[in-house]
Amino acid sequence: ATNSQVALLSSLPALMSVAAMIPGASFIRRFSTKKKITAAFFLANRLFILAIACVPLFTGDTRAAVLVALVGLMNLPGAIANVSWQSLMGDIIPPKERGSVFARRNQWSGLVGFLPTLLAGKMLDLLSFPSGYQVMFLVAFCVSLIEIAIFTLIQEGDAKVESKVKEAATLVPDRSQPVRERFKTEIRTVLAHKQYFRYNLCSVLFHFGWQMGWPLFTIYQVKHLGADNFWMAWFTVSQGIASFLSYRWWGRYADRVGNMRGLVFATLGMAVNPVFYVLSSKLWMIAFFNLSMGFFVAGTVLILFNSLLEVSPKEHRTKFIAYNNTLINLSAAIAPFVGNFAADLLGIKGALLATAAVRAAGAFAFACYSGLVTPNRKVAADRSTKRRLPQFWNK
Repeated sequence: ATNSQVALLSSLPALMSVAAMIPGASFIRRFSTKKKITAAFFLANRLFILAIACVPLFTGDTRAAVLVALVGLMNLPGAIANVSWQSLMGDIIPPKERGSVFARRNQWSGLVGFLPTLLAGKMLDLLSFPSGYQVMFLVAFCVSLIEIAIFTLIQEGDAKVESKVKEAATLVPDRSQPVRERFKTEIRTVLAHKQYFRYNLCSVLFHFGWQMGWPLFTIYQVKHLGADNFWMAWFTVSQGIASFLSYRWWGRYADRVGNMRGLVFATLGMAVNPVFYVLSSKLWMIAFFNLSMGFFVAGTVLILFNSLLEVSPKEHRTKFIAYNNTLINLSAAIAPFVGNFAADLLGIKGALLATAAVRAAGAFAFACYSGLVTPNRKVAADRSTKRRLPQFWNK
């Protein structure tokens, strides 16, 4: 694949998510419970894994393009399933338990992934091409069926989609209005929740820096340091080990200091990770530094999700999660190409440093949002007697 196709492999799924997210959220809200419809969209998403296994049947010139297209299209049902799953988790798990519950979930899912990742990496190097990839995708599809079956065992109980009364009153604009007026109504609804709106500004800035690095890490590992499938598997495992060991710590830390303060620490660490790559000239150094990456990725993933649930009003949860995911995926559609452009302009190491700078700006924005950084002494003094956000966020 070309560098542009590597970037498109990250960007196209994001574009598909943007197209599907908000209409999908509106569709999901029609159901009184979310579990069955979520499972259906999960299955639709996993069927694309079978299609990907058939990519070698195409001619060599088209394989990369077909793979990119399939990965993009599978995100249409995948994005809708993700919004529905996030909203369902917000419904069935009380706020006080989310930190420990999702820390434990992420920890065990990471643990389960270690052995398959190592085996897959080794098998891909041992089996002939492309049959090795086809076998791995077929196995992945079979496992995904077990995944969906286990998901259906979750007890949804009385968790419901936002009630029709609240939906009609606060969430869904009058369908008799022109599209332009409905759009304005939606915008006013979001702006009325200032905490959610400000959180999204910070989130988009940080995610843009995070997503800029997606193609850069792969390009640096494979094209500059010559990593094969087994090394790529070890990178994943070393990061996964650190994540596994740290999820519980991040859950307790966020419960102690609050989600937003925990997020500042986690995202600041994410800003350092690209710098570690710049300092790495050997594959074993990448594997070592991936331990740090795994630690901060664990905190970022865990606390970003918990903080999104925290700032999204319950009566708006499905729709507001969809808005957030849409913004993040818009960023994901653009950021990898910006990272690729930076690599062409500045070189791979210069692009990684630029990625670190944008991530650091996002961490600083979260610090301002949480009140850890204040623009002047007066605000700092006010915080000692009255909780408030930095003054410039109130304007």
